[in-house]
Amino acid sequence: MQENEKRILIAVLLTVLIIVFYDYFFMPKTTVVSTNSTEKTKFLPNISNIEPTSHQTLKNSIVNINSNYLNVEISKIDGTIKNLFLKTYTQDHKYINLANPNSKIGLFYTQFEDQMLQKISQNGSYSTDIKNENGKYIVTLTKNDGNIKIVKIYKIDNYGINFVTKVYKNNEPVNTNYLVLLGENFGTSTKDTHVGAVALINDKIKTDSDIGQSDKLSWIALEDKYFCIALYNNSLLSGGFKQIDSNKYIYVNLNTQKSINAYAGPKSTSIISTYDPKLDRIVRFGTFGFIGKPLLYVLKYLYSLVGNYGLAIILLTFLIRLVFYPLTYKSFKSMKQMANLQPQLKELQLKYKGKPELLNKATMELYKKHKVNPLGGCLPILIQIPVFIALYNVLLNAIELRHAPFIWWITDLSSKDPYYISPIIMGITMYIQQKLSPSTLDPVQAKIMLFLPIIFTIMFMGFPSGLVIYWIANNVFTIIQQLIDTKIITAKSK
Repeated sequence: MQENEKRILIAVLLTVLIIVFYDYFFMPKTTVVSTNSTEKTKFLPNISNIEPTSHQTLKNSIVNINSNYLNVEISKIDGTIKNLFLKTYTQDHKYINLANPNSKIGLFYTQFEDQMLQKISQNGSYSTDIKNENGKYIVTLTKNDGNIKIVKIYKIDNYGINFVTKVYKNNEPVNTNYLVLLGENFGTSTKDTHVGAVALINDKIKTDSDIGQSDKLSWIALEDKYFCIALYNNSLLSGGFKQIDSNKYIYVNLNTQKSINAYAGPKSTSIISTYDPKLDRIVRFGTFGFIGKPLLYVLKYLYSLVGNYGLAIILLTFLIRLVFYPLTYKSFKSMKQMANLQPQLKELQLKYKGKPELLNKATMELYKKHKVNPLGGCLPILIQIPVFIALYNVLLNAIELRHAPFIWWITDLSSKDPYYISPIIMGITMYIQQKLSPSTLDPVQAKIMLFLPIIFTIMFMGFPSGLVIYWIANNVFTIIQQLIDTKIITAKSK
């Protein structure tokens, strides 16, 4: 194998590895929020003096709202949401809860800038009034203290919640500032899953302490891999991120003349975009997300035809192979030509041993004579890399694959194969593909490459089944294409 060919091969492999694993290794890490923010909000959250409500007291003070998509438990003690269950999604046969039941505060905790109002809001309990208007619930909580009245209003409709706090003095509305807090973070953090705060600031996604304090929030949310609860409005919000110990909170600044909208549901682009167009930015598919989202739409369309996401993945893989067939054929043909030239290249290496300049000149003349481009096998592959990476991230993160069955033992395409059958099949197909591919490697390099299927098999044992199925399908279609291309090239050479 020529020195320049080795460099090309190494460059291609490094490019693939960097792009594939960039998001995995360089995802923003959770750190304590910086106090050197250049943008200051009017006042900051302070929950240090809050005492958690006892379980029994809390149990006796809950108002339960059972809407179409949400099961909401509101506390009459502080007017916050203690549990927020998604009725359409489960984990271990229990509804997904977007509220952390162990948090000191509930969702939509209000902190008044006026200390007297804050003291009133923390004492006593709220009376409640519940209205159901064609499935849209309006929950009004009222607390009276002399001539002061605090009113909290929740409007719950599908995955949407509208919240406002109003203050009255002698029955006249009072305009005052307050914070609305969400937290603590929910979900389980893993290496490849961000759990915590995320926001869109100046059209850029920021997480946790990078959010800081800002008055240019398009939205701010708490998230895990598949679900989120996000605060947004028609105009920019002022607020930020607060971390106390390992617990993460988000907040927005409001006054009693403004309400806040919230989305509490799955990170599904088709659902979340109906609430606010910019909210779908919370669904992130890595560096090539602009390619990933259209691929997801195609995947969902194929699912609507076949009713099985495993089959839809196979069909999508076939379509991608079909689109790129001219490029892959060109790449295969170039590799075949390079393989055919190996005996002549070895003769040149012996002839010009110790004379690199003459060897390079003779090599280029040989390529020119046979009309072979040494980069012809690499460039078509490089063009396909963004699509491969985009689909990789879609299959790794799309909620549509969560708990989606395929066949027999594969009951969840978002989880690893429990019996490791599919990774082994993937390794076998990768080995067959490798044996059919034209090679310009020397015997030592060829033996090293034979270990790749074993390495990939072990690596893919922890990957979601949907991703492994894609890789198997891609290998199988590549094998079929190589057999067809070999016949075509052989026939043309006669």
